[in-house]
Amino acid sequence: MKIDENIKQFGVENKIPITRDEVLDLIIKMINDNNYKNILEIGTAIGYGSITMAVNTKLDHIDTLEIDKDRYHIAVNNIKIYQLEKKILVYLTDAMDYIAHCDKKYDLIYLDGPKGQYINYLPYLLKILNDNGVIVADNLFFHGMVTGKIPVSKGCRAMIKGLHKYIDEITSSPDLESKIIEIGDGVGITKKRLKLTRRVD
Repeated sequence: MKIDENIKQFGVENKIPITRDEVLDLIIKMINDNNYKNILEIGTAIGYGSITMAVNTKLDHIDTLEIDKDRYHIAVNNIKIYQLEKKILVYLTDAMDYIAHCDKKYDLIYLDGPKGQYINYLPYLLKILNDNGVIVADNLFFHGMVTGKIPVSKGCRAMIKGLHKYIDEITSSPDLESKIIEIGDGVGITKKRLKLTRRVD
């Protein structure tokens, strides 16, 4: 199902980041293929991503986090237009505050908030991720600055350093299984390695 292009156009005109359609297509396929039911989205913006996921899958619920008050209210209104209030719950909150005290478990966590914080979020996200779940992290290349295709802007140095740390952690940790896909602005897909316990008879 296509979402009203006005939502996307509003984001473009107001320079609000909207998840690329190819990334949403990937996430929707993962949800449908794995029968994921409970989703956490970090970075609601104006609700385009969560609405698209909700109407194109059979998931039960999305919790989505937004710290910007204006974007939060726009997202809530957009969700009401699609009558998805029972399926999508938007929290006006700092993501770290939420995940540090969260007692829920999620099948898929879509990470699209402040890029420099990905590495700080990771330990908390792994605690609230179901064993067979997945973390999808967007914008890992950050317009080519992470891959070295373009110089790192002075104001972006700390953020790019944080993204490098995140990439290093998810690709080198023996407890994680990760791959980075070159679609959109770079997408990381991370799963926990399930440790088999030896049965003693």
